[in-house]
Amino acid sequence: MSPQEVHDVYSQLVIPEDILKENGYLYFEEEQSKRPKYKKDKWSVFSFMPDNGSFLFLKTNSLLILSDSTRKCTRCSRLFNRKSTFFSPNVCRFHPLKTENKNGVIYHSCCLKRFPSIGCQTHPSHVHQQPSESALDQFVQAPKPVSTRDFRSNKVNLVFGLDVEMIHTENGLEAARISLVDVNRRVMIDEYIKPEGKIVHLNTEFSGIKSFHLEKAKSLEQIHNLLFQFMNRSSVLVGHGLSNDLKVLRLVHLNVIDTALLIRSENGNMQSLKTIAKSYLNENIQWKEGGHDSVEDSITCLRIVEKLIHVLIQPIY
Repeated sequence: MSPQEVHDVYSQLVIPEDILKENGYLYFEEEQSKRPKYKKDKWSVFSFMPDNGSFLFLKTNSLLILSDSTRKCTRCSRLFNRKSTFFSPNVCRFHPLKTENKNGVIYHSCCLKRFPSIGCQTHPSHVHQQPSESALDQFVQAPKPVSTRDFRSNKVNLVFGLDVEMIHTENGLEAARISLVDVNRRVMIDEYIKPEGKIVHLNTEFSGIKSFHLEKAKSLEQIHNLLFQFMNRSSVLVGHGLSNDLKVLRLVHLNVIDTALLIRSENGNMQSLKTIAKSYLNENIQWKEGGHDSVEDSITCLRIVEKLIHVLIQPIY
């Protein structure tokens, strides 16, 4: 296919903006808006919390008035103070993997214990996915095309696979590695990102991030400048669950193909990239020791979309 034809086929899979907004993607109501807005979706526990004063938290059918430093642990669901420097052994007991339903029996896939059961792992601190609302002031949009000759709007350069590895800090989830790959599998960006908050847990088992990776990492502002050398507002980003990737990148972009939204399970739930890769590509990913590889995940998303495109362009007899 010609570059124009490739672009046109990819465009058929771009998720409509209203669906993106309903699934937690941030958006600016107006071009001049200083803070993006978002709708809380049912798939993510990612939410922005008030910066000052107190807020209400629903627990067991009662409202608790909590300080702006109080957060709910993503792993064990306990409330904790994110600013506390007090660490005690075994304070967070949790299951690292999700539950699975097999023949009507729900069990934890990490330890094979039946649900519910006490967590099989511990960590000396809690983690959360509830950054302060002030983080919304850091969000930016990709630049508009500067002219009709903007090379970033060239049909050949328009589609990229994107994946971000994240770590836990006192501010919540933060980006620690970004990979941007074009449709020809060329790695355009593969950089580590220095977090702003105090690191709580590198989550190396899944993120693949180790402390030495961050010693010479780039700031988020440097990553934005690098990213916008390759993409603008016309670019199509392909990824899995991109809403969270874009949130930790502090980036608003609504021109995306999200495989988590395109391919659902029979009961309508989102599936993991690992599950979709096995179903559509008959390949096992994310099995290596040392955590996920954002380059591999970016390429996998592109390959899944290419598989869908192949179905779209098949002649009808």
